[in-house]
Amino acid sequence: MKKVSIIMLVHNAPEYVKLAIDSVVEHTKGVDYELIVVDNHSHFPTRLLLKKMKKEGKIHKLLLSRKNLLFAKGNNAGSLLADEESTHYLLLNSDVEIRSDRWLEYLLELCPEGGISSYGMVDHAPVRADGYAMLLDRALYDTYMLDGNYEWFWSVTKIQAQALCAGKRVVAVREHEDMLHHFGGKSGMVPRNASGMREKEEVIIGWFENHQIEIVERVNTK
Repeated sequence: MKKVSIIMLVHNAPEYVKLAIDSVVEHTKGVDYELIVVDNHSHFPTRLLLKKMKKEGKIHKLLLSRKNLLFAKGNNAGSLLADEESTHYLLLNSDVEIRSDRWLEYLLELCPEGGISSYGMVDHAPVRADGYAMLLDRALYDTYMLDGNYEWFWSVTKIQAQALCAGKRVVAVREHEDMLHHFGGKSGMVPRNASGMREKEEVIIGWFENHQIEIVERVNTK
């Protein structure tokens, strides 16, 4: 029996956070899941909203960090709260809107054994799955975790490369608007000074050792 621990990082933007969480609750059908929210030191209105949604039962577990852990350390902290029966982690941004009752069921069906599936992809080198709705096999994630030396998006790029080099598959869906919409950038500017942000492109590409992800052009629910 598969169970998904959804890990959602939050940093301000309460109107988008509320939309994201409400849409997860409304549209997640056919999959056993829990919602773990890690608040990255938001302002008071967002923290108050999260406490209210936790009380309402929409959030199963809530971590209110006293500092902004950023992407890698925030998701790692969330993973440590996961139910021991969870088989997968879903890294889900707080600026998304779920639009289909099959969104998570489909992503779980698409996820290769021991690997990764994701809504969204990045076309330029290295071609990779995007990180705003990424499902990972728990054993894979627990083996590597997200590298805290790359505090922002390169951490989720690196774990894809590690999976591919270990013989696992990574599958990304390019067109997925019927399932999920990503607004993008609603939690503030990209932290350009975060650790690892200035890594050289050839180093990032080298992680993949010429392995490639698999691309599904659009959602197929037939």
